[in-house]
Amino acid sequence: MLGYHRMYINELKIVNYKNFKQSTFKFKKDDVNTIIGENAAGKTNVFQAMRLVLDESLPSNAKHLDKEDFHRALGNPFGHWIIISVSFEELSESEEEQVLANYILNDSGVPELDDKGTYTFIYRPKFHIRQDLHDLTNEGHTLSRRKELFANYCKQKQIGRETYEAVAFVRSKLDFTNLETYAAYVGDFERLAFPDPNHDSSDKIGCYKPPYFSLVKEVACTYVKALRNVVADLKYYKTNPLYRLLTLKSEQIEDRTNVARDILDVNEKISSIPEIEALSSDISSSLLSTVGSTYSPKINVSSQLPEDFTELIQSLGLVVEDSSHYQGTGRIEDLSLGGANLIYLALKLYEYEAIRDTEEHITHFLMIEEPEAHIHNHIQKTLFDNFNFKNTQVFVSTHSTQISSASKISAMNILSRKSNHTEVYSPAQGLDDGDVRCLERYLDAIRSDVLFAKSTILVEGDAELILIPVMVKGALGVTLEEMGISLVKMDGTVFSHISNLFHPERIRSNCSIITDLDEAFVTEPDKSLPFATADYLKSQLNAQASGAARKTKLDDYTQNNPYVRAYYAQNTFETELVKFEYNRKCIAEVVNQTYTMKASAQKVVDNLNSTNVPIRNNAILKFAEKIGKGWLATKICEHITVNVQIPDYIIRAIKFAMTDSKQEEIFIKMMNHNVILHKMDQVFLTEFERLSTYEEKRDSYLNKFESDSLCRLIGA
Repeated sequence: MLGYHRMYINELKIVNYKNFKQSTFKFKKDDVNTIIGENAAGKTNVFQAMRLVLDESLPSNAKHLDKEDFHRALGNPFGHWIIISVSFEELSESEEEQVLANYILNDSGVPELDDKGTYTFIYRPKFHIRQDLHDLTNEGHTLSRRKELFANYCKQKQIGRETYEAVAFVRSKLDFTNLETYAAYVGDFERLAFPDPNHDSSDKIGCYKPPYFSLVKEVACTYVKALRNVVADLKYYKTNPLYRLLTLKSEQIEDRTNVARDILDVNEKISSIPEIEALSSDISSSLLSTVGSTYSPKINVSSQLPEDFTELIQSLGLVVEDSSHYQGTGRIEDLSLGGANLIYLALKLYEYEAIRDTEEHITHFLMIEEPEAHIHNHIQKTLFDNFNFKNTQVFVSTHSTQISSASKISAMNILSRKSNHTEVYSPAQGLDDGDVRCLERYLDAIRSDVLFAKSTILVEGDAELILIPVMVKGALGVTLEEMGISLVKMDGTVFSHISNLFHPERIRSNCSIITDLDEAFVTEPDKSLPFATADYLKSQLNAQASGAARKTKLDDYTQNNPYVRAYYAQNTFETELVKFEYNRKCIAEVVNQTYTMKASAQKVVDNLNSTNVPIRNNAILKFAEKIGKGWLATKICEHITVNVQIPDYIIRAIKFAMTDSKQEEIFIKMMNHNVILHKMDQVFLTEFERLSTYEEKRDSYLNKFESDSLCRLIGA
């Protein structure tokens, strides 16, 4: 997208609105700003907040806030403020934009206007309510007394037009997402201490918006809602984007008079057709004979083609087909949902272009909500590359990995839904431009799953990617996806490309790294190990040295980051698998399917079951090399049951990834699943079902099964 010299939004702050307690969004000028999040994370609410400030077309009923618009975690929100603050950059010297501009001191100490500014929308108690709250603070000399006074006061008041007001400020210097600032200027709701409204400082909170200035009239804001029921919208003229386009176009047509005269002639000709005139007369006669002339309405059947030129143009409709090669009815209602969505989106984008090119505004904003619904993946990825967003700042919300993978993380805000609020992450925060560019190239459609997951596990290669999900489902009865965990293959041992995303300044979700330590299992010559040649020993020791260096580097890398931890296989994933008897049985099945000669197969199986660790490890690594690690993992999947044993280091990685999940609920589901698959007797099953608490079920399960994968996960 080409650069432009119009003001743009660089930051949005939302306080106490819907999902958002105190949230900050960072936006870019020349890129498509993507808001990513799962369902119910608040993507629609972000746009609603922005539209309250920017969109003149927002329905009037949506502009009036009430109690339901406050952040629900507040409990009773009376006294709190809703604050939506928009920060702009690259303000010009035009009169309209200078209304927003902040003052700064120049080198001589003289205040002058900056090219940055703010517009802050606040929904707050009216002055007399704020005065009452301040008086309550002075009257209550103890916290318990203030709690009593505040509770009684709130019982008598409701949030509504009598008690609350919507006001707008420009040039505000306050950051209300800061808890200390909020307590100082709104109120400290823990101490129930409220400021004196008579001492409001315009130098800090900003100047009241001038009465002559209306931001919604100065900017152009086009909103494309989520594509869910567009067929109905296209059939109703008020919601059909074509209607507005036709209205705009009708004003540019010169031959209006002749067309209107032709329509008048057509109406007269149709109405004067003898059969039509006869029908009109018959209906009138029937009414007269039924109700009499006193009450009978006047009836006339006539052509109703609009004779007003603008209305005539507005009456035009679309003849549509799903493709240029498909022959259908041409009616909107017979179009596929995907086809209707594409047409609606195309009309809205063209409507935006028409407004941008025909109306004078100081800047343009385009908001598109979840464009991915019923649109082909290829179209999703190319949609924003091909469209001309000249002179416009673009915002898109999505839960599509196709769109997110085509987006730049530097222009991305990720919404993460927690138990009672939504957190906002800026994944590029604190990274240098080079690292950001590498990450953006690295996040293809599959790896972009990490942007939506509650947590992430990074693995080295195909074997882990294929087998771990199947082992988890088999041993635990729950998928990684159900736990909110995204499993990502790195194709090597360099993890920082992705793990850099997880950091207190960026995505505050847990990321487990699973890798091999490659510890040598043979370190010196041994006559009982014929495979342990000098080259074999050298390879083992070199791998061990590399593994130790990798561990040191990874441990240093994760040491001060609470969101990333590394977990190591003592040697490799395969050698960890064969530590468990049941796993060896699964692998033996694969061996027997692979070898045509029973003697060869039996030799490999015997080595796998050897109590001599080097022999056992060498056997599994040699067999994995023979058929390929990925293929071995695929074949093992065919033999997985509830008895499969997940290696301990992977168990610990899963437990760390589950930190923010509802562990007790998940563990109960796992236990209920496993007690049935373990084929326990009916007495145990009946008794286990009677247990009502998590602690009771946990203790019973641990006592019965001791060391299965779930027991080790619960105790990890």
